[in-house]
Amino acid sequence: MVDLTSGTILAQIINFLILLFILAKFAYKPICNMLEERKERIANDLAAAESAKVEAQEMRQSYEDQLQAARKEAQEIVEKAVQEAKAVLSDLRQQLDTERDKARREIEEERDQAMKSLREDIVFMSVAMASKVVEKDMNSETNAKLIDDAIAHLNSKTMGL
Repeated sequence: MVDLTSGTILAQIINFLILLFILAKFAYKPICNMLEERKERIANDLAAAESAKVEAQEMRQSYEDQLQAARKEAQEIVEKAVQEAKAVLSDLRQQLDTERDKARREIEEERDQAMKSLREDIVFMSVAMASKVVEKDMNSETNAKLIDDAIAHLNSKTMGL
């Protein structure tokens, strides 16, 4: 059994105080120092994490700004290319219209020249036929043959156009 006398209690108190002094002298300071170092390391790690977070946000913002600038530049390039294509297309259409008008004028001139030449040939042939008719006797067989020859001659010339 345990005997609780004043001497035992006093010895227990003195043992406790000695143990407390030894712990305070040799264990308490190293534990406090270790806890303080740990507290500082955690604070440094939190500060580094916050700094890394801020840096990452800055890099992200920089990336987004660069991306936005690249998109804007790409849009400007596309718009410029579309405008240049429209300008080239407009110039080509104008050139095409000019060439078409020139070709039409040339065709009309050639047609007019062909018609003029045809008229001259008809007049010449008519004069030639009239002179042949006057030179020859006027019988219906000779007249029909002259007309057939003139038509055949006229057809051969018109076919050549």
